[in-house]
Amino acid sequence: MKLSIGLIAILLGIGLAFAISPAGDWNVISTGRYTSATNASVTTEGGNVTNADLNSNTSTVKWAGFWGNITSALVLSPGVGQASLYSWAWAPANGGEVCSVPAASGFDWANVASVATTDIDTMWGFNVSDADSAANTLTDSACAITIGGTPVTTVGNKTGVGGFETCAVSDSATSLKSDFAFCADIASAGTLFNNQTGNYELIMPTNNTVGGTETYYAWLDLH
Repeated sequence: MKLSIGLIAILLGIGLAFAISPAGDWNVISTGRYTSATNASVTTEGGNVTNADLNSNTSTVKWAGFWGNITSALVLSPGVGQASLYSWAWAPANGGEVCSVPAASGFDWANVASVATTDIDTMWGFNVSDADSAANTLTDSACAITIGGTPVTTVGNKTGVGGFETCAVSDSATSLKSDFAFCADIASAGTLFNNQTGNYELIMPTNNTVGGTETYYAWLDLH
């Protein structure tokens, strides 16, 4: 009997140690990319010397962004797709964090730690002097977030108009892309960059080679 009780306690302890869990689905509503609306032109003729200032925006190739809403529930269940013994309603007002990791597995959530922009620039092959390097993007050195009960002060970036902030973290290692995560607090009804209402905004680095892509996996830490 003592052995049985001890085994139950161990199993419960394992379940509680990892409150953060994979998000089961990305429901992509839309996606877009900045392109210049027109190609500026000027008419001239031989002999003319023209003073012409140019003004334009160019899309970054180093960063991607996500925004939207989060729906979820807390369940007591033996597994995915199986009946729940009990379930609890969860709403964004309850709070939590959303994280994005550039690997299906490998991030050690038990060892969440701060990370430096130099580590991100090195891992993604960004030139630190570029305008959109990690050093010039994650400029908030006091980005504070709590993930899985672990408070971290790290580098981050505030986006849009509603106070959303992406905090970059590591799992105490920086040798693989799977050692990096990009996280944000879940808002109840925050104002997004486009003045719509949503629960989160995130930015993350991407493969900046020609034709390159980056696959990210979402994780949720619900309160």
